[in-house]
Amino acid sequence: MPASAPNPAGPFRTLTLERRDDGGVVISFFVPDHAQNVLTAEAVTELSRALDSVDAGPPPAAIVLQSTREGSFFAGADIARLERLHGMPPEEIERLCAAGRAVFSRLSAQPWPSVAIIDGICLGGGLELALACDLRVATDSPQTALGCPEVKLGLLPAWGGTVRLARLIGPAAAVELTAAGENIDGATAARLGLVDACVPADQADVSACRLAEIAAAQQSHIERRRQMAGPVTLVAEERDFLESMSAAVILGRSGGHYPAPLAILETILACCDTAADEAGTIEAAAFARLAKSDVSRQLIRVFRLGERNRRDKGLDGDKGLDDGSPVDGSPHADRAVLSDPALRNRPAVIGAGIMGAGIAASHLRAGFVVTLIDVQADTLAASVAGILDEAAWDRGTKRTDPARAIALSGRLHTATRMAAIAECDLVIESVLERADVKRQVLVEIERMVGPATVIATNTSTNPIAKLAEPLQDPTRFCGIHFFNPVRRMTLVEVIRGPATSDETVATAVAHVKRLGKCPIVVRDSPGFLVNRVLMPYLHESVEMLREGIEAKRIDRIARGFGMPMGPLELYDMIGLDTAFYAGLVLSAAYGDRIEASPLIPALVKSGRLGRKTGAGFYQYGTDGQYPKNGQRARIDRPDDAVIKLIRPYALPSRETTDATICDRLLLPMLLESLRVLDEGIVRDGRDIDLAVIHALGFPAFRGGLLAWGNSLGAAEVIRRLAPLADLGIRMHPTPRLLAMAAAGEPFTA
Repeated sequence: MPASAPNPAGPFRTLTLERRDDGGVVISFFVPDHAQNVLTAEAVTELSRALDSVDAGPPPAAIVLQSTREGSFFAGADIARLERLHGMPPEEIERLCAAGRAVFSRLSAQPWPSVAIIDGICLGGGLELALACDLRVATDSPQTALGCPEVKLGLLPAWGGTVRLARLIGPAAAVELTAAGENIDGATAARLGLVDACVPADQADVSACRLAEIAAAQQSHIERRRQMAGPVTLVAEERDFLESMSAAVILGRSGGHYPAPLAILETILACCDTAADEAGTIEAAAFARLAKSDVSRQLIRVFRLGERNRRDKGLDGDKGLDDGSPVDGSPHADRAVLSDPALRNRPAVIGAGIMGAGIAASHLRAGFVVTLIDVQADTLAASVAGILDEAAWDRGTKRTDPARAIALSGRLHTATRMAAIAECDLVIESVLERADVKRQVLVEIERMVGPATVIATNTSTNPIAKLAEPLQDPTRFCGIHFFNPVRRMTLVEVIRGPATSDETVATAVAHVKRLGKCPIVVRDSPGFLVNRVLMPYLHESVEMLREGIEAKRIDRIARGFGMPMGPLELYDMIGLDTAFYAGLVLSAAYGDRIEASPLIPALVKSGRLGRKTGAGFYQYGTDGQYPKNGQRARIDRPDDAVIKLIRPYALPSRETTDATICDRLLLPMLLESLRVLDEGIVRDGRDIDLAVIHALGFPAFRGGLLAWGNSLGAAEVIRRLAPLADLGIRMHPTPRLLAMAAAGEPFTA
């Protein structure tokens, strides 16, 4: 369509309205004061006013909705509006849903067709807006992503999304898209029938106009509207299969802790049985129930913590301003940080072991050219294929993309000599977890690189201050602690040593964000943050095992609380030898409450190192081998070999309930987090909550460790600790906890 002057129907702040020479109307969105387009109250109101203007003028040939913000059609609803829902009565929430549906429904209420051009992020309410149009054109841009992430906030689409999706792509596909909350690209959306075409961005406007012309000529949009308005035909067998299979999958994913996925399934099935107008009220009622739940409140808080982290440059007093970010949780780092000229573009990784290879692959996935150094040529050569496989992993297909692996191979430079890093501007050392070896390598790195190069160590236990001692310039040295497996673990600890400069910290934080990770800045101390908070959880499980409590019971109770695996399962996954050495460091620092258990070295000495040897606290696979398909073949009876190893170290048994076991596992973690705050290891308690969710899998529906403490209250925590006091100082309230109880203060904001 040839462009003409904007219609003077405004003034509008969030959109422009153009009447083109061929009779088409284009509504273009650019929502100010936000990093991406979000559906603010103002944007929705102005859309309604723009449609008033269209209805009042000459009948258009078609309406086209598009965005003039690069990479963003609409990224969802305004998160601040969602936060306010928790305090509203359900009927008010349902009224707001009805009002939003009414505005969107106007896009397909007049004789002319409407088309949405989706170029960039189109999530949540943004996708619902596009679904309200008669036709949709997506671009094949890598930035284009469509999805319903509301489930990640404990919610479901509330402006007709579940109703329209089931009618457009079928109930089964609608359940999968909304209950999983994952994004799809334009090509996948076209295959599903979610969009009518997927084209290059420079052809989107022409394609939209052509589709509108065809629809207008054939009146096909009118027939589609008729189909979208009616119920969905589901034969009984199809419905029963969808209901039972989807429910089983959902419960398997959520463990029954998250109500939204099941509510989505139930709502879509209920909405299939009735006309779209009535289905909208069913959807709104389900949304209102979820919006009032504590799970949704906590998940929205966790989302806010993530947004806060994305704006954080890692320095005190520099958290950025709340920009009303959208609900999708998309990994867009702070643009001010990403435009910083001090960012490093020539990274290197030293060490091609498991962690070094994972770090190198993470850099390749993020688009870097990375140099990988290992003095062992065989180790280096053997790592390359795995690095490329990891870097080219496709989340959608759950397998490596061979073509992408080949394309990335040219971006991975390998060498056995340290001279290859001479031009690198950020070097991450990831060699053996031995201080003497690391110090030697760090000195050699410093000798090879320029004076502005940032040097980092990937370590889980070694104090940064000790590693920095032989360096000439420790101000440019810090820890960047990745967790294993690197691809799946989003948390990274950026560890500030006593001499580390602000510039080094800010550079490390910005670099980690460019990898799509979540950096938490912590002060140098034994165990840093995550391992220090984790160790009481692991330690207490072994103590209970020595008291005669079954391993399976301990792990079952931990999973019932919402942890992804129990502490003894986690021991086996980490490796008991690795845990042993980490335990020595933490025991030396905090031995009054975390004593090194004699059982762990006994298991290590017997050769039971966990999954990697086929046996630890549990037995795995056959012939001592862990199954390659990743399925844990755990025995169903107590392992006699472990029982024999425990016997010399047995403790007196105590009568205990499941609730007491849960308290013993988790309350020491809560107490340790308060000590972390007392010592200033983190700058804000909210960093602890974000860290334990991302690194330990602490249940997000509980909001994090300190948020869980808030749900109990300090006085209740003290009450629960009282009967455990004879276990020692690890169960004694800290001074901070006592003061909080006296003052009625929360654990965290």
